Amino acid sequence: MPASRLARRLLPSPEALERTKGLAWLGRYLRERPWLWVAHRRRVAMGVAVGLAVGVIPLPTQMVLAAAAAILLRANVAAAVAATWLTNPLTLVPIWSLAIFLGRLALGEHGPIASPRELALDWTDPGSWWHALGEWLSSLGPPLLVGLPLAGLLLGALAYVVVYLGWALVIRGERKRRLWLRSR
Repeated sequence: MPASRLARRLLPSPEALERTKGLAWLGRYLRERPWLWVAHRRRVAMGVAVGLAVGVIPLPTQMVLAAAAAILLRANVAAAVAATWLTNPLTLVPIWSLAIFLGRLALGEHGPIASPRELALDWTDPGSWWHALGEWLSSLGPPLLVGLPLAGLLLGALAYVVVYLGWALVIRGERKRRLWLRSR
């Protein structure tokens, strides 16, 4: 199956976005601007990159911000909206760990993310756990705030390269398959 057909099958249509609460405006906007919807390698790769970069930052309006950024960058809007779904409760810990690591690296801080000294829990007093957890989270504040945009940029750039090169490999494989079928 050609990559563009696969992308069209996987990505939501403007009609599907019109039926989605909060994104109906986007479906109407995209119907009139097909260049933001076309399944082209560069536009889809940029859309995925934008979606991941925006999706890393914990905001309740990730899909709307990803769509707006994709429109500004003339990227595939459906890919941007779909890429925000990659950040979910299951991927939160690895993404935030990467963000904290990058933030600490950028701020010049060293050491592990959670050492027994930083997260000292009195196991005999469960009531003190919330206070200790709050102090640990407040110590992670600056690295997390600096690291989340850095993680978004890094993951977005990696996603762009992976989608772009993956798409190229699919096209190359499809061409080889067609040539092989013609030679038979």
